[in-house]
Amino acid sequence: MPSTTLPATLPVRGAAPLLGYAALTAALDVYAGNRLQSVDPLALAAVSFTLAAAFFLGLESVRNGPAQALRPLRAHRGDVLAVNLSTAVTWLSMLYALKYLEPAVVNVVGLAIGPVLTVLFGPLLRRGAVVLRAEAVASAGIVLSLAVLVWGSLTGRSGVGGVGAGAALLGLALTVVCGCAVTANVLYSKRLSEAGLGPRAVLSVRFFLTVGVTWAAALLGGPERIGPAALPGAVIAVIGVGLPLYLIQVGIKHTEPITASLLSALSPLFAYLLQLPDRRLSPSPLTLLCVVGITAMVGLGAAARARYGRVPREPGVRPAARESSRR
Repeated sequence: MPSTTLPATLPVRGAAPLLGYAALTAALDVYAGNRLQSVDPLALAAVSFTLAAAFFLGLESVRNGPAQALRPLRAHRGDVLAVNLSTAVTWLSMLYALKYLEPAVVNVVGLAIGPVLTVLFGPLLRRGAVVLRAEAVASAGIVLSLAVLVWGSLTGRSGVGGVGAGAALLGLALTVVCGCAVTANVLYSKRLSEAGLGPRAVLSVRFFLTVGVTWAAALLGGPERIGPAALPGAVIAVIGVGLPLYLIQVGIKHTEPITASLLSALSPLFAYLLQLPDRRLSPSPLTLLCVVGITAMVGLGAAARARYGRVPREPGVRPAARESSRR
């Protein structure tokens, strides 16, 4: 029987938007890390997510009508709820972590554990998904680099210097929570994409929970906090919410979740470079070393996935993968 190329996601087509997402996420972390020293995180999130939600829901309603824009709430209730919950947890934990830690560290811990968790849980949430051996090796290397970064943050060797063990532990715990939520977000966004929802359709229904929670909490904390957050919130709505989330949704549509997680993990390299002009921070050789190591692991995993997508093979035959991914 002649060999046949099986339908597959397109890693090259998905790589460009995912790299754009990584760069914008880094810019967000550096900008927000600076602004959050004087602006309430909840007020900032309330403003930025309200603007982003209004834009995407309005755009989808104009193009397809309000009923069609809200249809995913009925047709895919469970996955939409999971995306809303993971979006809220991701952003709130990240914004608070930036008050305590170096942006590059928040970025790397929050995003780079994504490939590891995707290796573990991706095959469980998406039956038939294959995790390649090279991707598993890359994820193991990322775990090692993360362990070194955690040690550096606790011992004052990161860019922010000594912040105290309590603050460092709180910041690290929040970034771990953020990383778990990012992974869930990628997996459930992929499920919605595979169910036929385009990027705009997903974005139009993913912010409702975040908007409700942040406005309730911000107003309880004092309405006077909203004013100072208006301009930074508008900036973050563009560079940190709307555009990067659209890019990652496009990237997810054309790649496997593990590839999306690996390419997103390049963001710490961008964050390290962008944070250099920030006078609050000093260059950290340890952070740079770990970021470079993670970048190398990302390249290994992404290259393996690209080769996997190009290899002609018999229907039903997969290249070598981790044993657990076949169950």
